[in-house]
Amino acid sequence: MARVCDYLLGGTGHFELDREFAEDLESALPNLAAHVRSQHGFLVRAVRHLAASGIDQFLDLGTGLSTVGDVHGTAQRVDPDARIAYVDADPFTVRLADAQFAGVRGVSVTEADLCEPASVLTAPGVTGLLDFTRPVAVLAIAALPFITDDDELSGVIAAYRDACSVGSALVVSHLSAVSATREQIERVGEVAARLGGLPCWRGADDVRGVLNGYELAEPGLVQTARWRPEPGTDEPGALEVNAVSAVGLLVSRPVPTELGPVR
Repeated sequence: MARVCDYLLGGTGHFELDREFAEDLESALPNLAAHVRSQHGFLVRAVRHLAASGIDQFLDLGTGLSTVGDVHGTAQRVDPDARIAYVDADPFTVRLADAQFAGVRGVSVTEADLCEPASVLTAPGVTGLLDFTRPVAVLAIAALPFITDDDELSGVIAAYRDACSVGSALVVSHLSAVSATREQIERVGEVAARLGGLPCWRGADDVRGVLNGYELAEPGLVQTARWRPEPGTDEPGALEVNAVSAVGLLVSRPVPTELGPVR
């Protein structure tokens, strides 16, 4: 999917097979390219906003490829000392990123599965670059739909939240059936199954439910293109984009609830 998104963004880190797969997905969901562009635009705006707010550390989970508008380029244009730890589970993507970012100051690339927070948070490329006693922005763009179990998703988000200090941030975007029909959702599932994983479509209330402990920055959880759009850059098809996004600011860590009967 990283290479498919790269193709839809106009990048160069993809192959003919990825282009063919993207075209099959677009036949199922005609606004797919607008959807991908909108999510990427949201990511750039969110990183720029957080860097301007003083956060200078970023943990990018499921980073994919960065041939177009990378996170470190966006953050370091605001703060040249910003540090970015990229994490992805795909070995090929990691090798490409390693080559792409070789010698880039303040950047590391780690092969790890975001669904295993303990492995991510103890990886040398993460611990050697980021200081979790200071605010860190955790980025999870377009990756969470592939965690299909709701309890697992809540646990994964909670693990990253609990590793961060108050003042940190969480940036999320999630596939949501805003305009897609049931037939389109089924067709996307059939095509995506060829990659070995079916994405989960969640509503806004479902996504909001995993953000416990975070205070949402204005305008809250909204369609991706509607999160602080640049003046005069309203994207064609913005209302048709099937994703919701938010930036959460960590204001507290929820106190665990005791389980079992009350005595």
